[in-house]
Amino acid sequence: MRARNGFSRLILACGIGSVVAGCRDVAAPSEGAKGPSAQLVSNTDGSVLATTTFVYDPAVPATYSLPGQHRISFSLGAVCDPATSSYGVTEWDQPCQPLLTPITITAVSSLTPQGHPRVDFSPALRFVPGREVTLYLRDAEAALDASAVIQWCDDAGQCVDEGAVQASEETRRDAALGIVFRAIKHFSGYLISAGRTAVADL
Repeated sequence: MRARNGFSRLILACGIGSVVAGCRDVAAPSEGAKGPSAQLVSNTDGSVLATTTFVYDPAVPATYSLPGQHRISFSLGAVCDPATSSYGVTEWDQPCQPLLTPITITAVSSLTPQGHPRVDFSPALRFVPGREVTLYLRDAEAALDASAVIQWCDDAGQCVDEGAVQASEETRRDAALGIVFRAIKHFSGYLISAGRTAVADL
């Protein structure tokens, strides 16, 4: 399968050894963020999969780079404390106690059967209403496609375009940079879907 989201360019830019080490010289996070460490393997379908960990510090607004030239950006104090906050589709806009201490986040980056990027995050977290968290996915082809959206996928494998319900989560595209991005309110899995309905099963 041909990688459309920049994994091949990342490998060429960094070299195999640098990618496994985290590719810090090419994809370094912003100042104040603890850099991600990454390990790449191949799926049985030939797609590239990378497991990345990084430490989110609620006291520092930061952008964290992910394999595939993706990234995620957090504003100051954006994460709800998972020990005290509720979680679920009815809870995304409910008030919560902000997290006060750093937390380790794992991101698994891969490709969908259609060749578009997918990133799954853990642990399950939701974000403080009014605080901004934005996910940027590198996909030059999707960035040129007006039908391309970033869908959220639940644990059952059902993927939904949340931007179709709330304008604040509408997908945006930067054709010049080859990026598809949108604000998100919680963690689990996200992927790019192009030319599909608002609800899909994977």
